[in-house]
Amino acid sequence: MNLSQLLDEIIPPRIRKTVENSTTRTTVPAYTREHLADLTPWVGIDEDIKNLLGPHLNHFPRRFLRAVEAIEDRADIKSVCGNKSDVVVLGRTIYEDPTLAILKELFSMECDFADHCGIDNIGDPDRVFYIFTDRITKSRAKFLMEWKTPWALRTPTDVITHFNRERGNPDDKVVQAISQLYGYMTFNNLIHGGLCNYEVLYLLRRIGDTGLQVSRPFLYSERGIRSPIAALTYICHCSVTEAVERGPPGIHTFVLDDLEVEGTWDKDIKVPWTDINLRISNAVSKNIASVMSGEVVPREGTRFRYRKRAFFKIYDITRPSNLKAADAEIKAYTDLKALQGEYVPTLYVAGTTLGSLKFLVLEDCGQTASDENIDRDFWSQARKAIEALHACGRTHGDLKLENFAVSNGVARLIDLGACRPAPEIDRFVERFNLSLLKRDWEEAQVEGAD
Repeated sequence: MNLSQLLDEIIPPRIRKTVENSTTRTTVPAYTREHLADLTPWVGIDEDIKNLLGPHLNHFPRRFLRAVEAIEDRADIKSVCGNKSDVVVLGRTIYEDPTLAILKELFSMECDFADHCGIDNIGDPDRVFYIFTDRITKSRAKFLMEWKTPWALRTPTDVITHFNRERGNPDDKVVQAISQLYGYMTFNNLIHGGLCNYEVLYLLRRIGDTGLQVSRPFLYSERGIRSPIAALTYICHCSVTEAVERGPPGIHTFVLDDLEVEGTWDKDIKVPWTDINLRISNAVSKNIASVMSGEVVPREGTRFRYRKRAFFKIYDITRPSNLKAADAEIKAYTDLKALQGEYVPTLYVAGTTLGSLKFLVLEDCGQTASDENIDRDFWSQARKAIEALHACGRTHGDLKLENFAVSNGVARLIDLGACRPAPEIDRFVERFNLSLLKRDWEEAQVEGAD
């Protein structure tokens, strides 16, 4: 089977809807009236797709036949959908799997799609296209995909005209969906994004500082190089190979709208947090929350002269589980206020911005502990930190070397997301686990010396 046959043979099945059950609510992590100009058409994209795939239409690898057979085996079962999660699973089979087969076979790309958890990004996009290594930018995420159900997002005939006319209406589903995707793209400094309700795929490209181009709708009924699979292959390839791989300046300065905890880094300094910018510079890690380094700086015109390096832990609270985790971590810090600055980081402030992101602004406690930057003295410091935490009736809940930070010979516990009140038996087990970590480290040192 060649590429031309692959693009013709894949026939997306109609969704067999069971119950109209929305599992997530649409969020708007960017105010379009402030940050996004009117949408404009992405002219010439069909010709660009043809130029990329046209020379390869007669390429004949076995991988393509296997891809089609796998889709035929699974598509009918997965076409029974009752909510967004079901639609995403179907989309992975119909759109993502053949796209990956083409990219790997024709362009030798080591790439994949995944949910957001394994990728360094802010927010909670449904799917992220990434490459396994990138020595230049040291970033794996290249393209973000936001999914909706066809019954929750019924796309208009002319999405550009509709958005530009309704952009002031925060309840409009199309405005919400595009604003959400634009927010994720700018937060993560990416050029490309995709919006799909399974029946229609739109590709989006950022231009300038506030511009956004939108492709024509790629319909699931289209075949060949006009199909959504061809379009998705093109945008993934483009997101990796374009000379400028990172997007134009994004929204990297935030102001907290709703404060939950107000503190400071010096008891003699009262910080006017509503007049403070949180300026993000670099991604550190991503799990349930994104951890970013940056700086706390006064807004222009504010009579406050102090600046402070800090770490930002950012939760996308549009998911109830993330909101619950963020609130639990904030409570842990407030309950452990007596330990802040000595055994755990100081929580400078906590609050919400844009109605969808919850920030914990934390003291910069140095480097994450690792085998390379600790010595024997570290373990006594770690023991003191754990014992201080246990004296407050809590366990850390996720004890590992990476959840300590070290600076100038001082070790502190970080990442209190799993910190909870616990009985003495659990605290004893955690101390025992710390001794096992120490033993493993000591054995590794002996082996290294040999």
